[in-house]
Amino acid sequence: MSALEDCPLVIFIAYTVPPDAEARGYSQWLVDVDMPFFNAIPGTGHYANWRISKRLKGDETAWDYFDFQGLAHEDDLEKVWFNPDLDGFRKNWLSLWGYGGGEAPPVLRHAYLMRRVGPASPRLDRELTLTGGLGTVPEGTGDVRWQVEGVLHKHFGGAGDGDWLTPANAFNPLGLDWIAIDYGKENAPSPSAKLACTADLIAAPDR
Repeated sequence: MSALEDCPLVIFIAYTVPPDAEARGYSQWLVDVDMPFFNAIPGTGHYANWRISKRLKGDETAWDYFDFQGLAHEDDLEKVWFNPDLDGFRKNWLSLWGYGGGEAPPVLRHAYLMRRVGPASPRLDRELTLTGGLGTVPEGTGDVRWQVEGVLHKHFGGAGDGDWLTPANAFNPLGLDWIAIDYGKENAPSPSAKLACTADLIAAPDR
């Protein structure tokens, strides 16, 4: 198992669940079922679940949960994304939790392939500040920072029958070109950040 900071590529998954999901045990399900399942997929180096706790900058988003799926090696992407057990698991997630009612917007029907930029501080805390913006990720921003490189199509969620990976400069419903995280206490966002929020860890392989 790798630390997130050691993964050369990371899939960022942003989503929401129905209002009653937590009352029905959603976070415990992530701990008991979701996180172990994804970390057992060959080629996954690190998978962890987070929930936004406070908005610091930017408009409200359609997502208030996010997961990091780090790849152990750069050439593991297709092996991970097309794992034979994954599509059934995704469909079961939809039947159990859904997207909060109604048709999911494009930002939730895709995942986002990110490449680590520059050095990283390898550690994990139960809190982080996530920031994101447009253009090139600012130097010195965050303990870890990534450039959004591609958009992965979730066919199971109705994303269409086109290519499974689209360059982010051609199509990017996330609306962010880069994402950075600072572990620990709340940190002031970069002036160039379009979005900033704090988040709490729900489940991780080493916590």
